[in-house]
Order: sequence, then C-alpha cells, then structure tokens
Amino acid sequence: MRHLVVIIVMIMVWLNGLIWLAKQVDPSTKYQSEVEYKYARYCAGCHGNNGEGNGRIGRFKRLDPADLTDSGLWDMHSDEQLLDSINAGKDDMPAFYYYLSDEEQREILAYIKEMFRP
Repeated sequence: MRHLVVIIVMIMVWLNGLIWLAKQVDPSTKYQSEVEYKYARYCAGCHGNNGEGNGRIGRFKRLDPADLTDSGLWDMHSDEQLLDSINAGKDDMPAFYYYLSDEEQREILAYIKEMFRP
C-alpha cells in the first residue's frame, strides 16, 4: 500500500510539472519578428542584445565575439564572408548550417546590418 501511495504522489508531481510547463509563455512571442527571435536565440548569447560582443555566454566562456557595431568589421568583410562565418563558423563561433537554412542566415545578416551596423 505504501508503494502505491509513493507512485501516486510521483505521478501527481510529474503531472504538476507538465501543467506548469504548458502554462509557460512561448519566448518567441516577446519579439517583434521571427528574425529578431532567431538573433536572440542563436546570436545574442555571445554578441549581446545590442551587438557589442558582450553577451553572457561570451563573457562566461571568455570568448571574444565580434562587436557588430564596429565599423571596422563591416569595412573589412563582405556580406559573403560574413555569411560564410555564420554558415561554417569561425574561430570560437560555431557553425549554424545545422540550425539555420541559407535563407534564415541571410535574414539574420540583414537584421544585424539594419540594427547594429554604424
């Protein structure tokens, strides 16, 4: 009988957790667009919300992510070079071809240029 009570309590706790998860707000709803959500999900952790290379993951891992607000970055690299870095990765930056289609990568680059390019 005691085992049955333990199992029932465990099931109730598990169900409570599922109900709690179901009530959570989808994080993508707080962003104005899908591309803004994708930047926040895939890029902001290292490059920061403001593109200055000060994201929390970059600081924690002591990485040196590119400052997307630096005019030198834009002067030294073509769009194709930047897309190649997004797609295949560069130095500490991971490759995103696993997660983002070519079109999504172009959309993110356009978003970054619009938001952060000086």
